Amino acid sequence: MSTKLTKRYDTSYKKKEHPQHDPYAMRKAPKGPAICRKCLAIYADKRWHFDEVRAAKLAASPRTQKLVCPACQKVKDDYPEGTVTLKWSSLPDYEDEIRGLIANVEKRALSVNPLDRVMKIVKRKKDLEVQTTKDRLAQRLGRALVRSYKGKAAYMWAHRDMMLRVTWEGPEAKSKTQAKPKSKTKPKGGTGGRSKT
Repeated sequence: MSTKLTKRYDTSYKKKEHPQHDPYAMRKAPKGPAICRKCLAIYADKRWHFDEVRAAKLAASPRTQKLVCPACQKVKDDYPEGTVTLKWSSLPDYEDEIRGLIANVEKRALSVNPLDRVMKIVKRKKDLEVQTTKDRLAQRLGRALVRSYKGKAAYMWAHRDMMLRVTWEGPEAKSKTQAKPKSKTKPKGGTGGRSKT
């Protein structure tokens, strides 16, 4: 019998065609520093960052290029790259706390990259949906919810683009009506169910 493999398995279906391709990424970097008209984020040294003192100086200068950053453009076009859906029967009781958690995670993400933002939070029937400008922020939110409130998070990446859907299901309280495990009892009569003869 031959040990030669006769069938080769192909995993090309798992590979994204353009994993780093962002349709809102800047095609050409501006010469010199630039500033976003809406959020006042500064583009310098090939990255975006926040600096309030420097932003005030750049905004006043006529030589500074004023443009719209990719995050503001995604918010304007309503183009989320991450969606977090929260499903929990106790969600109304904890909604304010969860919104505070989302704000804290966003604040931490903004300190590292100003393009990571929560676009909007939408209430849909019993669920809450959070839309983000980056898939990484949606992933962070899912992990933060699991760490803070337990429950389960499912992460589903889109095959051809950079979209991530996170579904978080909160912990459900154990109801009192659940069946209790049956205990083993000895039969009456002390003989173990055998008759004396």
